[in-house]
Amino acid sequence: MTRQLDMARIQLQRGEPQAAAELLGPVLVAEPDDVTALVLMTHAQLALKRPELAEETARRAVEHAPEWPDALGALSRVQTALDRHDEAIATAREAVLRQPDNPYRHNRLAWALLEHGRSAVEAEHAAREAVRLDPSEADFRLTYAMVMKQLNLLDRARQALRDALALEPDNAVARHELAALDVVHHNPFALGRLARGASGLVGALRADPGQEASRFLLDVALRQFLVYTAIIQVLLAYVGWRLAGSVPDAARALAAAAVLAPGAYAGYFLARLDPGLRSYLRNLLTEGRQRIAAAAAVVAMALLLVAIVAPVGWLPMLLGIATAAAFAVRLLTAPAVDQDEPGRGLSTYALRLIAGVCAAAATGLAITTGEGDPPWRLAVAAVALAGAIGCLLVIRRRRV
Repeated sequence: MTRQLDMARIQLQRGEPQAAAELLGPVLVAEPDDVTALVLMTHAQLALKRPELAEETARRAVEHAPEWPDALGALSRVQTALDRHDEAIATAREAVLRQPDNPYRHNRLAWALLEHGRSAVEAEHAAREAVRLDPSEADFRLTYAMVMKQLNLLDRARQALRDALALEPDNAVARHELAALDVVHHNPFALGRLARGASGLVGALRADPGQEASRFLLDVALRQFLVYTAIIQVLLAYVGWRLAGSVPDAARALAAAAVLAPGAYAGYFLARLDPGLRSYLRNLLTEGRQRIAAAAAVVAMALLLVAIVAPVGWLPMLLGIATAAAFAVRLLTAPAVDQDEPGRGLSTYALRLIAGVCAAAATGLAITTGEGDPPWRLAVAAVALAGAIGCLLVIRRRRV
C-alpha cells in the first residue's frame, strides 16, 4: 500500500495525474479512510480539472484528520478552484496556524490571496515567508514573483523569476512569466526587449511543449512587431500625402522614409530573433488574414517606391493609396486578444477603428467640398459613410 502511494506521488510530480488516480483508486477501495491517499487523489482530480470530485475527497480527508495541514491545504486548493475564495483563504490560514514552520502552508495562503485579487500586502508577506523558510524551492520564488506582478513591482518580479530559473532552469512557468514581462510592455521602441521576450517564450515551449499560453503570447509578440511596423509606415505615408500638393519634394522624402524606416525597424528586430523564430514569423505571414496583410504591405511599398520618382501630379494618388494599404496592414495584423480567437475576420477593435476613420473621412469630404470640386468627392464621402455604418452594424450584431 505504501509503495502505491509513493508511486502515485511520483506520478503527480511528473505531471501525470491520470496515472496517479489509477494507482490511488484501488488503495481507496481497500481503505476508504486513508487520509494520505485522499489528499493525493484530491491533487490528481484537480490536475484533471475535476474540482467537484476533488472537493469530495478533500472533505473526506479533513473529516478524518481535521487538524492535518496537508488535508487543509488540499481543501484550500479545491475551494480556490471552485471560486470560493473566502473559504480558501480561511482554510489556508488554518493550515498555517497548524504548521507555521512549513513553507508550503504559507505558499498556499499566498496563492489563495492572490487568486482572490485582494490583500496583496498580506499575500506578499506569506510569499516572502515561504521563501525565507525554504530559499531553495523555485516554486516559492515564482509565487513571490506573481505577487510582485500584482503589486506592479515589475523589477522585483523579474528578479524573483530569475532566481527561480537559477534554481530550476527548466521551469516552463517561470520562463513564460519572465518572457511575458518583456512582451506585454507596449513600448514600440523597445524592440530588443520584445525579441528577448519572444525568445523566452520559445524556451518556455521547449521546456513544456503543451503550454498553450506561451504559444498564444508568442503569436501576440510577433503580431505586435508587425503592428508597430505598419504604424510607422502609415504615419509617414499619411504625412507625405498631406504634403503632396503643397511641398512635393518633402512628400518624396517622406515616401522614401516610409520605405526605409519600417525596413530598418524590422531589420533591427529580426537581427535579434533566433533563426527558428524568423522561420516561425514567415509562417505566421502565410496564415489566414496575414496573407492579405502581406499583399497589402507589398502594394504599399511598391507605391511608395514609385512615388519617389513619379511626376508631381501623381503624388497625391500614389501616397493616398499607399496610406490606405498600410492602414489595411495595421488592421489585419492586430494581435489576438483571446486565446480562443479563430484568427479569421477583423477584430471588434479593428472595426471600430475603420468606422472612426470612415466617419472622419466622410465628414471632412462633405464639409470641404465646394461648387467647383469634382463630383467624385461626394461619392467618396458617401462610400466612406456607408463603410462606417456597415462596421457599426457588424459590431452591434456581434454584441447581440
